[in-house]
Amino acid sequence: MEESFYEAVELYKRMRARFDQRRVLKNEYELLVKFDEHTYNLFGLYQQAIVGDINVPKMDYFDPQETSWMWGWIKGNQKWHAWNKCKGLSKFDAMFMYINEVQKLESELSSLVDEWKDEQDPRIPDQNAWVSEEEAEERCAIIEKAKAERRSVIFRYSPQLFIAYLYTN
Repeated sequence: MEESFYEAVELYKRMRARFDQRRVLKNEYELLVKFDEHTYNLFGLYQQAIVGDINVPKMDYFDPQETSWMWGWIKGNQKWHAWNKCKGLSKFDAMFMYINEVQKLESELSSLVDEWKDEQDPRIPDQNAWVSEEEAEERCAIIEKAKAERRSVIFRYSPQLFIAYLYTN
């Protein structure tokens, strides 16, 4: 079980590295933030599997990798809550849940990235906004057209971009 757990940890690190390496590119840092927000529960499961029940007071928990004091506190606070939610889980159960969550994340990552990019695209209207029933069908058509346009941009510029897109998504 431990071997599978450490393989899942390495897989998670590789998935996160894709976002971390591209964070300096335009609109890519937001994807790293979205990825981190989506995976705070994995941090909690990892800490529970390695350390056990939470042993750090809430007010003192900062993210040591963050250079900004404010972001260090915000990310640390979210990580603290994720770890605190796992309180009482056995290390074995936490490892098992971590492995399952990483496998689930790996299978749905490409659709999540598309969803996150759609949220950033100004051509796509806010999908959570209220619309009347009469406008709903037209709105769905607009959203689908905008998504298709965003995805087709890659094909127009160069085959190398298309190949790079396939490997990164």
